[in-house]
Amino acid sequence: MTHDGIRFASLVLCLACPCVLAAACGGTAKDGFDLKGARAGSGFAGDAEGWTITGDAQADRVEADYDGTGGNPDGLISAVDDVTGGIWYFQAPAKYLGDASAAYGRFLTFDLKTTYVYDPFDSFDVILAGAGKVLVFNTPINPATDRWTSSKVPLKEASGWAVIGAVGDSYPADFSTLPAPSEADVRAVLGDVDQLLIRGEFNTGPDTGFLDNVRFGAKE
Repeated sequence: MTHDGIRFASLVLCLACPCVLAAACGGTAKDGFDLKGARAGSGFAGDAEGWTITGDAQADRVEADYDGTGGNPDGLISAVDDVTGGIWYFQAPAKYLGDASAAYGRFLTFDLKTTYVYDPFDSFDVILAGAGKVLVFNTPINPATDRWTSSKVPLKEASGWAVIGAVGDSYPADFSTLPAPSEADVRAVLGDVDQLLIRGEFNTGPDTGFLDNVRFGAKE
């Protein structure tokens, strides 16, 4: 087939099949959410997309609250702190798990917002587990209360990542004392992801956290 014939066939395929459009014609999901070449993503245009909550918010591992408005733009998910101790996280659904080897060197990006924080605390902002290893990331800033804060986490052995023994380990007094991961560590985890968590709690008292525009393995 000629190059022109290949381009024409690809165009016909994209126009004929919206699901193929997302994967092969620019990375845009059927709801209009731009995946930017990501392996998996969530724009929350229609529902919570299987995201759950783990930790002390609205009971353990229940589906996040969904709101079709107020996101960045459109829909969002959120959770309300139970204030019973511990830290709660947004937990990614199955489409983010498994072999994500191709995401190495790319990015995890997401938008966060929270209610008023009068007594902030530090903890692991992203937890990525797999292949018997647990990697944690410390973002440079915590989310704002009056606007969305975007985070861009490199999926490679870069500043901000550390290794811990298990999900649930305590945040140290000095994050820099934790061992940094090697390239082999990051590639091993990405090759068999079994958990991806994004922190939603930033206040020692009651708070509500909001999440939108998650992209795992985005090109930028």
